[in-house]
Amino acid sequence: MNWRRTLSLVVVVLIGLVGITIAPIEQNPVASSRYSFLDSLSSSELLDYVSTHPGATVGFLRLHPKSIAGIWDDLSRKARTKMTKSQPSMVGQLEGVDYRSRDRANRLRLAKKTKLARAAVAKNPSDDVARQTLKCLLAIRGALRKHHPQRYLIDLTNGAKPLAAISIGDVDQARLVTYAVPGMGTYTDDMQLWAQGAQNIYDAQGEAGATRKRAVIAWIGYVTPPPGIDAALGAYARAGAAQLIESVNGFWAARGKKARDTVTLNIVAHSYGTTTSADALFARALNVYSFVMLGSAGIEERISSARQLHAAHVFAGEAKGDTEAQWGRISRSDPRSPSFGAIRLAVDGNPNKHLSPVTGHAPILHSAWNDNPESSAWSHLTNRQEFKAAYRQHLSTFGYLDAGTQSIMSVAGVTVPPKRDPHAATVSPAR
Repeated sequence: MNWRRTLSLVVVVLIGLVGITIAPIEQNPVASSRYSFLDSLSSSELLDYVSTHPGATVGFLRLHPKSIAGIWDDLSRKARTKMTKSQPSMVGQLEGVDYRSRDRANRLRLAKKTKLARAAVAKNPSDDVARQTLKCLLAIRGALRKHHPQRYLIDLTNGAKPLAAISIGDVDQARLVTYAVPGMGTYTDDMQLWAQGAQNIYDAQGEAGATRKRAVIAWIGYVTPPPGIDAALGAYARAGAAQLIESVNGFWAARGKKARDTVTLNIVAHSYGTTTSADALFARALNVYSFVMLGSAGIEERISSARQLHAAHVFAGEAKGDTEAQWGRISRSDPRSPSFGAIRLAVDGNPNKHLSPVTGHAPILHSAWNDNPESSAWSHLTNRQEFKAAYRQHLSTFGYLDAGTQSIMSVAGVTVPPKRDPHAATVSPAR
């Protein structure tokens, strides 16, 4: 174990515990000398000490992903397992830790949180907050049920509406990774449907010739704005951009130094998610291959060109039947405009290839549950004629990430790089 790194971590954790501003050890000699006794602890004693201080989580979470990755790599397998079991709330949220460890930690947390939420609802059935929390947790659990490929719960936060991220495929081994970033009104009580959208991207990428070693992350990692005026404002996007940057930095840190030369990373965003993602890409060079915007709520005016987004390729698609996206662009730019320079993505259907058109603004409308006429999705329609009309309309409407659409195949086509050289293109398409 690299004791200097480990000591640095614990000192930062303890500084967070006592409320002192967190800073590198060399900038805080008082703190360094105050906790110098930690240098004499063995590996097991150090882990035991951290385990007895629940507040240490704050300090851990404030470290840079590269620091976390370095420290985590220095721990033995036994020490990692011990920390995952003893501190699942911490390990599950640590950007820079391998994703299988985070999955194990977050599943432990999910089980415990679900049990507590059930008890809270049973005790007070009229508690709307408790019911909302339970609904989110059950949706997350439902999205993790047995699928192919395996799914991983790579992030889970606290709160009445916990944030979460589920990976379709093994992020630790993937050579092609795609973040799916949602827009307004998408919370983790929608996790099953958002994970289905990520699954559809994964499947379409396979049809487009992608490597089997790939993963698509259903990332509900920021608080999206509720439908309404908030979606026309930028506060949620700015906050979300910081969280997306942290998540992507965590990915690169967890995968190691060589990953940037061997892994292709994409971001596919919908609606307000395009605003959030553009803010992130404008602020940081995240080594993104393709940035795809679907039904964009607009790009902030300070970002004048696709070239400023630090992505090799920038695409934007919007359906003719999408009448909602424009309302997010009252004070923002349309990324499809010639002056901005994103390449237009085809989403309106192709009968010759039996690809359906996107018919509105929704990201995804179809799933095994929604398409099952006997599911509870249709139980509110007791009149047979009303049900038949509504179900018929449902079968003829499609979102941007629905299977069988031109949109999903276009997304796959631009996120799977040519086999000849996946990193040949390094210039944004803006002219």
